[in-house]
Amino acid sequence: MSYAVAALVDIDDFVASSQVQGQVWARRQLRRADRAVHAAAFGRPGVTCRPQPPEEWLMMLTGADPEALMTEATALAEEVRARIVRETAWTATVSLGVPRLGHEEAQRAAEREARLANDYKLVLGGDRVISSEASAARGALSPPVRIEEELTRRVRAGDRNGAAGLLAGWVDRCASERHVDPGTLRNWLIGELLFVVDVVNRSRLPDGSTDWVEACARLPIEDIVTVGDIHERSYLHIWLRETLGRLMPPPARTDILALAETYLAEHYTDPGLRLATVAEAVCASPFYISHLFAEERRTTFLRHLTGLRLRHARRLLTTTALPVDVIAARTGYPSAKALRGVFRRHVGCSPTEYRRAGLRP
Repeated sequence: MSYAVAALVDIDDFVASSQVQGQVWARRQLRRADRAVHAAAFGRPGVTCRPQPPEEWLMMLTGADPEALMTEATALAEEVRARIVRETAWTATVSLGVPRLGHEEAQRAAEREARLANDYKLVLGGDRVISSEASAARGALSPPVRIEEELTRRVRAGDRNGAAGLLAGWVDRCASERHVDPGTLRNWLIGELLFVVDVVNRSRLPDGSTDWVEACARLPIEDIVTVGDIHERSYLHIWLRETLGRLMPPPARTDILALAETYLAEHYTDPGLRLATVAEAVCASPFYISHLFAEERRTTFLRHLTGLRLRHARRLLTTTALPVDVIAARTGYPSAKALRGVFRRHVGCSPTEYRRAGLRP
């Protein structure tokens, strides 16, 4: 009578690290990981190891005593993790099934259970040993937070990166809940993606309801199915960016820039105004706002803001008798000293000298 238990070794963040470091680096690390896995299995009776490209290995343990077999599988899993950390630039997750009685069919069942356990990596995170018992203790009904209002704002502004970042953060928040399983998390995410489709889609039926036939053409069934195959949260984040890039129309550059300039014109007197503040207000990334100012206006965000503030300061200096510290406060500078410094750098004299000279703004 023989039992089988499977241990699935899965490299953490493989896709994300390969994109950053390159394929040559990834192949070199995979060779090291392969040696580490086989070294851990070497000399252990009843243990076989089979690579599952590109970044997994299936280890099968067989024996007559199921309890001893499970103890050995857990010890092997910890050794594999330690070796991969020591010998590569990666960490790994090892997922364990439960002992199954029999031969070939038992091994297939053991592998299925190990893969089901590995699916919980999506909610538990990596760099751990996951057992079937640990994964079975989870389950939830509704998401802990709702993001539809903010998601709508970013989608309508065409802020793909902002929408993807919001969804990625929401996924992480939901995954941290104590009673969430991978299937529930994916269902919630698909619901949010369908919500995005509804916001993006402008077609309506005669009764005003969403034309879901046309709307769902934006989110092919292949994309929905793909979500079920993702058990790595870093890869899910990548997938979200790519999917929203297809779902959402590209942002209108001139509209985003016009919104940023309007916001600046209305808020430049706020001394706490920053690029990040404006970017958040118009639902675009700070990098994109900077890029638009450089490409469309041949200037920088800071120069544009400084120009607005100095234009107002020069007007107040020549049309009022307000003290310099009051003018500084009304033009977005925290003190008269700060205004004087900026004034000398950009105008070539102090505010008082400008006023005495009777110069016009």
